[in-house]
Amino acid sequence: MAGVSSIEVKESLDELTQQLCRVNSPCAKERLQVLYWLKQDNAPSISAIAKAIGKHRNTLQTWLSMYKKGGVEAMLEIKKSPGGVRVIPLRGRGCFGEAVTRE
Repeated sequence: MAGVSSIEVKESLDELTQQLCRVNSPCAKERLQVLYWLKQDNAPSISAIAKAIGKHRNTLQTWLSMYKKGGVEAMLEIKKSPGGVRVIPLRGRGCFGEAVTRE
């Protein structure tokens, strides 16, 4: 059946509720909420959950694959991109800041 996940959530509903209360990051709360919904007796489909939280279903599938590989810790790990290359070189930043403050 389309949209049905074959993932088995190991944590209980109580454990997931406690983790939801402890987590401060909105991104982590979304991810835990997905596990919470999937753990319920009458779990909605991945598509329905994705629509409810405003994410694409592929995003949820990515989170769930991280959960399968490493558990909740791996799923909650939010990787930060290194960022882009600096446009203003280091030697020119000091002059730029001085020029802006003078005007």
